[in-house]
Amino acid sequence: MKQILILLTLLFSFANVSGQEEVDVFNAIDSVNKKLVNCINKGDIECVVMYYTENAVFIGPNMKPLVGRDEIKAGMVADGTTLLTLQTDEIEVFGNTANELGTFTTSTKDSELLDTGSYIFVWKKTNDGWKIHWEIFNSNLPAN
Repeated sequence: MKQILILLTLLFSFANVSGQEEVDVFNAIDSVNKKLVNCINKGDIECVVMYYTENAVFIGPNMKPLVGRDEIKAGMVADGTTLLTLQTDEIEVFGNTANELGTFTTSTKDSELLDTGSYIFVWKKTNDGWKIHWEIFNSNLPAN
């Protein structure tokens, strides 16, 4: 009986460490998302691409994938005229990789809804913190 209690205590101890690590990753990613949104909403593309890995892949609707920071920078539209919001629905952590599932909205500065949709980010932990490695998103609105 004593051995079972020790085993259960060890299992719960490891579960708490794992749970705390997940909370730490969630908080780190949430912080990066806030900085990323701030850069996008200001129209600062140089700032935006710094939150992607060097060889990141950006897959948007109706376009070829953009590979690497230079292509992402050239192909991304963020001129500061629209506002982006991100809402994380779920994050799963796998060591130095994390998957984020969420929803987004874009609107004018006058609060007119332009788009709403879903996204998936695959994050990589780098020497400079968590960065987006793969991004894919789609609109929930009907095609025009």
